[in-house]
Amino acid sequence: MENRFDLSGKKILVTGAGRGIGWATSKVLAQQGATGVLCDKTAVSEESLQELGHSAQFHCCDVSNRDSVTKLKAAFPHVDGLVLAAGILPFDDWQSDEWDASFEQVMSVNVKGGLNVLRVYFDDMCQRGSGTIVFVGSASGRMGGMQAGPHYVASKGAIHALVRWFAQRGAGHGVVVNGVAPGSVDTSMLAGQPFTAEKVPAQRMGKPEEIAWPICFLCSSASSYMCGTVMDINGGLIFS
Repeated sequence: MENRFDLSGKKILVTGAGRGIGWATSKVLAQQGATGVLCDKTAVSEESLQELGHSAQFHCCDVSNRDSVTKLKAAFPHVDGLVLAAGILPFDDWQSDEWDASFEQVMSVNVKGGLNVLRVYFDDMCQRGSGTIVFVGSASGRMGGMQAGPHYVASKGAIHALVRWFAQRGAGHGVVVNGVAPGSVDTSMLAGQPFTAEKVPAQRMGKPEEIAWPICFLCSSASSYMCGTVMDINGGLIFS
């Protein structure tokens, strides 16, 4: 029987791959045979890349900058899959005078960043008749969050909407678009922030690999008839 979770021969680009969910996803994809293209503003060490196998490559890219994304496309003209995991989560006062700049930055990275990547890769996937795209949203975009500010919540709600927008336009061309909506995950993004385990039925934070494996599933042909879905992965915090 065919193993439809096998990603051998697939080149999958992961943004925000330097840490957290992006890094965990890169490792899981490599375990399933994918050739990884890791993108981040901060370089991944050669030693870390070696953990993923000889075929993994790193490209420094600021997804909020269109010129930077254009250079990414020039370096890797064709990919079979995209995992849009780049994101930021500032903890600041939305009533402060400085918050306008923070709002713009969050939207530029979390929303516009994914759009910039899709502006150079989506049409190419549609023309070739195949491709998988996974957005990384958040439970905050579902229910307003527990600690996150309104800029982050709004950005993740926008990502969930973009899953549907691109799914409608990609499905007829063999391009499947889905997303995941993680709850609180034990990464550097939430380091030092309060977490109330009692609010989560599972009584704990998620681990990055617990988000990475469902993303890997969405990158594989095992999910070929799923399109426009945002999977909740939050320990029972919220059901949609």
